[in-house]
Amino acid sequence: MAGVRNFWFDVALFVLASPVLFVLAARRGIHRYRFFRLAMESAIVCECGSTVSLVGLWRCGCGFTYRGHLLRLCPVCVSIPCIVRCHRCGVTTKLPEAA
Repeated sequence: MAGVRNFWFDVALFVLASPVLFVLAARRGIHRYRFFRLAMESAIVCECGSTVSLVGLWRCGCGFTYRGHLLRLCPVCVSIPCIVRCHRCGVTTKLPEAA
């Protein structure tokens, strides 16, 4: 009889937690959509109006220089850059995280 009681208790907890789990999954999905949408573009527009290319030579925080898209894993430290700087006005733009 104790197994039946635990089953219904688990079902009740799942029903109560489902809205919270749905909100967290939706939030994570939105962040991933924003990241992958940006990862498919070759340039972004800065606040000053100039375009900042996302394809070229990049230097990772660990010091490794690589060629290609900015939002690519560094082969040395396996990190993804989180900012990009405009060469015209010097403004740093935060990029969406991969989450």
